[in-house]
This record gives sequence, C-alpha cells and structure tokens, in this order.
Amino acid sequence: MAHNDQYSGNHDFNPYSNPQPHAPYEEPTTGYENIDSNTAYQPGYKQADASSGFDREEYGSPRGEKAQNFGQYRRTRGYGYENAWTKGSRLSCVGRFFCCTLLIGIFILVSIVLALALWIRPPSVIIGTPGLTSAGTSAVQLNNTGITVPLQVNISVSNPNYFSVELKKVTLDLTYPLKGNDTAIGNGTKSDVTFHSHSNTSFTFPFDVNYQFSTDPTYAILLDMANKCGVTGGSQSDLKIDYKVTVDIKILLVSISPSISNTFSLSCPFDQSELESFVKSLGLSSILGSL
Repeated sequence: MAHNDQYSGNHDFNPYSNPQPHAPYEEPTTGYENIDSNTAYQPGYKQADASSGFDREEYGSPRGEKAQNFGQYRRTRGYGYENAWTKGSRLSCVGRFFCCTLLIGIFILVSIVLALALWIRPPSVIIGTPGLTSAGTSAVQLNNTGITVPLQVNISVSNPNYFSVELKKVTLDLTYPLKGNDTAIGNGTKSDVTFHSHSNTSFTFPFDVNYQFSTDPTYAILLDMANKCGVTGGSQSDLKIDYKVTVDIKILLVSISPSISNTFSLSCPFDQSELESFVKSLGLSSILGSL
C-alpha cells in the first residue's frame, strides 16, 4: 500500500515529489502606485513622465540640433544675450547705448552725493549783538513819514567740512511785537559769501529798521520806543525786535534754504532829546505825558 510504503522506508526519497510554490515576482516601483485605479483609466488621463524634455530630446534648434539644457536652447533659438547691443536697427542701438549710459551716470552721481552726505556736518554760526553802524546816531533819520535806523551785526561761521559752502543769499525780516501784533519794520540782504573748508569766516551783515507810520497810524510803536528810551522820564530798556533769517546756501550740487526765527535786544539807537522833540512835533505830547 502506498500508505505503508511512505513510512516503511522501502522507497527512495524524491525531493521533487512535492514542489513548493515560488515567491511571486515583484516589479520595480515607479512612484505612481498610489494613483487611484478609477482615475488612471479615465479618458484623457496621461501618466506623468519623470524625465525632462531635454532627456526625451523634445527641444531642438531650427537647424535640427538637440539642445542639452535650457541655456543652449535659448541661444540656439535666438534668445541669448551675445548680440543684445547690436540687435535691431542702428537707431535702436544708439538709443539703447544712450539710455544705459545715462542711467549708469545718474546712479554713479547719486551714489557719490549720498556717500558725501554721510560726512556733511552743519556749519557753526555765531550771531553777534546788533548795533548802529560806524556813523552812530547821526545816521538815524526822523521824518514825517517814518524812522530809519541803519544797523549791522557781526556773524561768524565755522565750516568743519572738507569742501566749501557758498552763501548765495541771506535775507533778514524784522517785526516789532507789541500787544500781540507784529508789524514789519525793516529788512536786510547780503549775497555771495564763501565759507572755505575747515575755516572760520566772519562778515558784517547790514540791515535797516525802516519803520513807516503808514503801517502804524496810531503811532503805538513810536510811543513804545520813546517810553523805553526814557523820554517819559522812566529808566531806559532795550528794544525787543523779532527777526527771521532765511539762508540760501549751496553745498556741493545741492541748494537748501533753512530759516531761523528769534528775538534780539537793541539798545536805544536814538538821541533822547532829539526823539522827544520829534514826538512833540507830531502832536503826541499829550499822549506821551500819559505814558
């Protein structure tokens, strides 16, 4: 019996009598196993190819050559930069060269100005005390239309920069503050002063107090001046005058116009007896006596 022969040991052993199944063959993965089977069989679906267009030799030049990379493809198609300056007509070349040169020049100029601006320091200005000119009180004019007082002030400027600063024009406007009102009473100008590099420059700035009665029909400013000059019998005090200085200066290629406003004190510029006689000649004796 077959069953008995299996255990009796009377038959020869055959290793191929009961063959075992082999392991299934696994195909190499492609990276697209997670794609839904329903999606993969839809109309128009095309599985992506991991290779580039250059590997598949899809990009070629007009002469039939195959490009190895995108840069070569641009050059063979005429998109390179080797002839950028000479493309187009002669007028286009000239215009292209002019525009580029202009832009480069502007960029260099702005860079230089900004670099120099990092080292610019403002000049130090010292304004002295205003006073009468060398002619003294004899230069003061009193008439029926107004009063003119020629004054001057010494100004010292220290320029710490390594380049010169040109003072193109400086304008001074004077106002007399009284009871909350500011009345224009004079001005002055000076032009063309150069402050050399690393130097101290001093100059005299002339200006006039030009008080016109037409701007003060009640003579309020005249009576206040007379009172502060001691015409009414009291002690003398300085005249307070507001000023505004507008400076037009040129630093390298840049022009700026800063302004400064302040108040200066002026000692009585009038001869006391002469001013008293002038006030009385205008018929203001009664008002003067009430001050």
